[in-house]
Amino acid sequence: MDSQAIKNKLIETKNKAIDYSAEKLSTSMFTIKNKDELNETILKSKKTSFTNKETWVTKEFLKRVFILFWDDKSDFFKEALIMFPVLATKAFSQNITMKLAKTSIENLNIEEYNIKRIPSLLIFEDEKVINVIEGRENILKLVKSLKLDINNDIETFKK
Repeated sequence: MDSQAIKNKLIETKNKAIDYSAEKLSTSMFTIKNKDELNETILKSKKTSFTNKETWVTKEFLKRVFILFWDDKSDFFKEALIMFPVLATKAFSQNITMKLAKTSIENLNIEEYNIKRIPSLLIFEDEKVINVIEGRENILKLVKSLKLDINNDIETFKK
């Protein structure tokens, strides 16, 4: 076997591994598969409160959920193999739920969520969309940011 044949075999193996990994990500627990699962995920952004039994002081806690919508006919999952773990780590460090969602979910109307461009990262707070980060380039800005505080980075995208 010459060096070109070895190189071609390595490239073919790499492409198979990427395709396999992308397929596994699309069927994993990180991907929303239907409208009910989407609604359950959005419900996790509901504000909670806690009352201290000694002082009777009630504190409210705002919760956020990030959902990254993409077109499943694109090569997004191959790109997401790099992007999603970084975003998920940043979200996890701030106790934020992060999920992927296909735009082809049955009975899903993306206009309900103010999505104009795919891919879009939606930020839910108290079951409402508070921000939409549209486009691959803007999502990559979040991924490439060296700061772990994703909430602070998202504030730069506020409309």
